[in-house]
Amino acid sequence: MRSWLLAVVAFCSACPASHRYPQLIRLEASPPPVTVFRDVRVFTALTDTALEHQDVRVEGGTIVSLAPTGADLGGARVIEGSGKTLVPGFVDFHVHLTGSPAPPWAVAWPDEAHNARAMLAVGITSAMDVGGELDRLEKLDKAQRDPAWLGPRFWYSGQIVSLRGGYPTSMVKILFPWPASALADKRFAGPIDHPLEARAAVDWRLHRGAHHIKLAIASVPLDAQTMPAELVRATVERAHQKGVKAVAHVDTAVHALRAVRAGVDALMHGIHLGALTAEEAQELKASGVVVSPTLVVFDRAEKLLEFRFVPTDVERRLYPESFLVPFSPEVNRQQTLDPQLLEWLGKLRADRDARLAAVKTLYDAGVPILAGSDGAGSIGCLVGGAFLDELRLLVEAGVPPAAVLKGATVLPARFIVGERADFGTIEPGKRADLVLLDGDPLADITATSRAVHVMKGGVLVEAVDP
Repeated sequence: MRSWLLAVVAFCSACPASHRYPQLIRLEASPPPVTVFRDVRVFTALTDTALEHQDVRVEGGTIVSLAPTGADLGGARVIEGSGKTLVPGFVDFHVHLTGSPAPPWAVAWPDEAHNARAMLAVGITSAMDVGGELDRLEKLDKAQRDPAWLGPRFWYSGQIVSLRGGYPTSMVKILFPWPASALADKRFAGPIDHPLEARAAVDWRLHRGAHHIKLAIASVPLDAQTMPAELVRATVERAHQKGVKAVAHVDTAVHALRAVRAGVDALMHGIHLGALTAEEAQELKASGVVVSPTLVVFDRAEKLLEFRFVPTDVERRLYPESFLVPFSPEVNRQQTLDPQLLEWLGKLRADRDARLAAVKTLYDAGVPILAGSDGAGSIGCLVGGAFLDELRLLVEAGVPPAAVLKGATVLPARFIVGERADFGTIEPGKRADLVLLDGDPLADITATSRAVHVMKGGVLVEAVDP
């Protein structure tokens, strides 16, 4: 009887919690036919500089003109932009809409609607989902076709193609108690151990509407097996045969080179364990791959390890206090972490300088750096706020602000839908996905955290009082 009771207690303690999330935003009810952002600084994302004192005219969801201020406003709604900067709507290149950033000691049910609202609230008008449950993503894909969708436009991969028993399953099992581990693993992992299974995995995801394929080449914990080159190659080749791109979670330079030698199109997480040489960076450049470092993932892991995690002001607005309390040092200090997890975290902390240096080495080699947050996919990567923090960390690593902004707008847009993307830049004929910032992000990247207005497809996103 006693063992049965203990099992019940263990089961209940592992059940995810639910939170009452704030509504955050709504779409304006009746957008006028014409809106003009007047006398605004404009970062078009086509160059590294901004245009001063511009009027940007929007009609019917499309940018129709960009010209020096002073033109006839013609009865348009006017949004004053003096001293502010207009940038293209942000594109988060690495999100998990069906995930949750809650810590393992306070597991929370994923709330896809809140994840979507939190992104749009900070100016993320487009996103690339790189790992989630296909059933849920198919439903969300239908939901986003509704003009009333309170979230970014997104493209998805479905469950990560992974080595059976490898990452992410290997990580989930040491992070979460059962049954939470089983629930999380189902949402993220799609294990294979044979090339035929790799091809079938790709076909199944594309049949379910996936837009790209994500695979994992990672050792978490540090002694976990990684996907061998044969399976990487089979997965990537099948994706390319089907006309879609393949992206890969990697940890080390060895993983990165294994990925690009198989033809992977994008590296998710960059080199965060160990060092990256200039020669290795040159090989990555020659492959044509793009890299999304997600520095914020490891920065927040280290802060939790050192009991100094503090949510940003933006995150305090986006999340209820009940969700944030478990991250506090007072609660965090009471937790006991798995030794394998502690070993991995210790390696992360030891390699912090090398991780930042790797980003600069990649940038100096000419590898495109794209901004991704791993929002709702890693502990502490609070959706929306983590993306803005990632921009700051990329600048800290040595990437110029203009390059960071391009990596958060035009570069991911072109990766996702091609060179003729209708979003990601400010120019006539493009979608009116726009963010008006208080300040100049080219001088101070933290201005990206001060959105005054967000516009998606010509419709303003209005804040809702808590």
